[in-house]
Amino acid sequence: MPIRIKLNMRLGLCLIVAVLGFGLQLWSPSLLQRLSLPLEDFKLNLRNNLSLAPPVRSDVVTVVVDERSVNHLGRWPWDRTTIAKLIRGLREAKVVGLDIVFSEQTTPADDAALAQAFRENGNIVAGFFFRQEASLWGEEDIDLLSMSAYRSIEIGAPEVRLKEFPYSEVNIRPLAEAAVAQAFFSTEPDPDGLYRRYPLAFIHRGELYPPLAVQMMRIAFNREVHLRLDAEGVDRFTLGETRIANANYLRLNYPKPAPEQYVSALDIINGTVSPTVFRDKLVLVGVTEMGVYDLRPTPVDPVTPGVWLHATALSNLLSNAVVGTSVPGDTALLLLAILLTITASLYRILWRRILLYAGVVLVIYAASFFAFVLSDIWLREFIPLLAFLWLASALETHRLLRTEGQARHIRRAFSSYVEPRVVEEILKNPDGLELGGCMREITILFSDIRGFSALAEKLEPRQLVQMLNRIHDPFTQAIFAQGGTLDKFIGDAVMALYNAPIDLDGHPRRAVATALRMVEALAEVNAQFAAEGLPQLRVGVGVNTGACIVGNIGSTHRFDYTAIGDPVNLASRLEALCKTYGVATLISEFTRGQIGDEFMLRLVDKVRVVGKEEAVNIYEVKAEDAQTRERFGQFEAVLKDYFCGNFAATGAAFSEMATNWNDPVAAVFAKRCDAYIEASPGADWDGVYAPKSK
Repeated sequence: MPIRIKLNMRLGLCLIVAVLGFGLQLWSPSLLQRLSLPLEDFKLNLRNNLSLAPPVRSDVVTVVVDERSVNHLGRWPWDRTTIAKLIRGLREAKVVGLDIVFSEQTTPADDAALAQAFRENGNIVAGFFFRQEASLWGEEDIDLLSMSAYRSIEIGAPEVRLKEFPYSEVNIRPLAEAAVAQAFFSTEPDPDGLYRRYPLAFIHRGELYPPLAVQMMRIAFNREVHLRLDAEGVDRFTLGETRIANANYLRLNYPKPAPEQYVSALDIINGTVSPTVFRDKLVLVGVTEMGVYDLRPTPVDPVTPGVWLHATALSNLLSNAVVGTSVPGDTALLLLAILLTITASLYRILWRRILLYAGVVLVIYAASFFAFVLSDIWLREFIPLLAFLWLASALETHRLLRTEGQARHIRRAFSSYVEPRVVEEILKNPDGLELGGCMREITILFSDIRGFSALAEKLEPRQLVQMLNRIHDPFTQAIFAQGGTLDKFIGDAVMALYNAPIDLDGHPRRAVATALRMVEALAEVNAQFAAEGLPQLRVGVGVNTGACIVGNIGSTHRFDYTAIGDPVNLASRLEALCKTYGVATLISEFTRGQIGDEFMLRLVDKVRVVGKEEAVNIYEVKAEDAQTRERFGQFEAVLKDYFCGNFAATGAAFSEMATNWNDPVAAVFAKRCDAYIEASPGADWDGVYAPKSK
């Protein structure tokens, strides 16, 4: 192949893959996102296992209602005087976020005690959650809830694509009024059920609300979040030094939790842990006891406490360790993948190319990994790896097609008349294609379209060829479906071989099944012709089994894989006899002897075809039908009397069958009986019919 053609081919493939890759990066279909999740999780876990994750901030503490607390203080939820003790133990904290909602009233005294603890602390952010279905909450709480919504909002589009919830489960009014603010703790999983992201805002009743971690930041540092919205949602999120662009969710940068970050609620209530431990800390309170089921599957742990999602988000925001995306970075990684793949494909030795391809995968993943570790940039390596797979596969496929010239030539030569399985067998032993042949038993099938030559005089050549192709296509499919070899087309006739060039079990049965399928297929094609105003056609199919010489027969410059011998001639004569008897299929006694009782058939006649001395029994085969099977039996009973020379009785019976059943074979014998009655065939008559022509 000229160098210029090679170069153009490679450049063309690169361009196609680059366009596809850029399109996927812009479109980002949901299926592709889901497929990429396990690969991205591996990147996160690899970083954590290598101890490269950012540490949990020491000023973020998680207080948990754990199994130990429940065992000592009773099942959750506890009475609110007990919870009030827990809250007072956190009075030194800068802010306390509750991953808990108190949406139901208990006793007035208990509710008042907890509200008093909220009020005395002055640092409580009460949690609530959103829901899609209504719950029991009062309309008077809407104004109280809206006081905790975002205030600094810049809207740049008439519609904003943010998740909206019609209902919420909120705290009772005494507790909500005693808290410094409220915030939702609802989170959402990715399509595979794992929690990897943290919402920046949800819409409820026309207001935008912050999640628990963001609200705690607002209260702790007395800073307002500025939101800029566009049609896609959050275009810009700004909180102090933290800025997040083009994202409705914060990608959680999971650290490994340190044991000291968890404090048991029991130790605070019984005074084991002093309130001073929490001085100037940001404290989250949640439930980790298994029976409460506040557990979330995450990439780092399948049973992560729900409160840990808020702690992770809070730590990320405080450290400004926010994982961001980079469109230029994604583009550069895609181009790098294409360039490295092209370079690796230039090597001629296969094992070197495989090693280099493996190196390409490692380089792509390493570039994405270190961008994450060193710069908190989340590159989408899945699309560059997909582009690598596409391009490498295309290049290797092209190389394979180019280097296997001989095999391709053989496939081209044989696939037009041999099924693919046979081609593969030939390719295993191409030396078998030399001139010559071998003697083997095969089954031969001939088919011919009745009246097609006369039809050729009435139709235009183009229309005639189109009709012929529409017939030959299902005929060829029928041959291939039974493992046959399409020997040749002879005008409107077809010749097929079974059990050559490779062994084929049950080849007589397969040939007969092909014949029946051809008759059925022509009926389907005729229905289409009738709808188009084209004439109806009939087919005759002859099938015979016998030993023939099979091989590549011809000259050194041109040859065909075919069969020769008396069995081939007999199969051809049987096809011609279909016209004589007015039937669609005829098989010889040699084929009949090897198919058992699988098909419905009848003995049609004993014939001595031109060129043969021995008489042969021939049979008609038809599709299974109970009525036809009964008629076939009656016909053979009358035929037996016919062979005994009882022409008068059998002639009347045949005539009746021809009239009542519209049976063309019976009509042939009725006419023959009349002729024998007028002129006796003689004493030496043996019942054999001898056609005068081929």
